[in-house]
Amino acid sequence: MTFEEKLARIEEIVSILNEGNESLEKQIQIYEEGIKLINSCREFLQNAEKKIININSNTQMKSEE
Repeated sequence: MTFEEKLARIEEIVSILNEGNESLEKQIQIYEEGIKLINSCREFLQNAEKKIININSNTQMKSEE
């Protein structure tokens, strides 16, 4: 699942939970799925940030040479 697909699913989960039409057990299951997706997106963004910092650092070093 791509980052964008995960975000779309998180939005869907928020809508489902806000509606409150599901049983409590189902809502807990959906909530758990949402938390897992959020954690996965957070990890993806942290890795992307590290890559960008690394790229910028390498670019700066090359321009100083």
